[in-house]
Amino acid sequence: MIEIIFQLGSHLLFIFFAFHLLSTVVDWERFLKVNADNAIKIRFLILLLSIALGYLVSHFFIGIYDMSRSIFNGGL
Repeated sequence: MIEIIFQLGSHLLFIFFAFHLLSTVVDWERFLKVNADNAIKIRFLILLLSIALGYLVSHFFIGIYDMSRSIFNGGL
């Protein structure tokens, strides 16, 4: 049960970090035409990209955590 909460919290935390960084750091006007008509679509694109990036980063760190835990417990 605690592992599920840990994984969910990790995924949500990294998705939030990715969304914040993609929203503030990336200048989307360099890549896309930003106007009033497609601003909502671009925010949705940022949300989908942040979900994908946050999930991948979280999965990577959970994998590192699991490997280090098994190494220290003598599993490898």
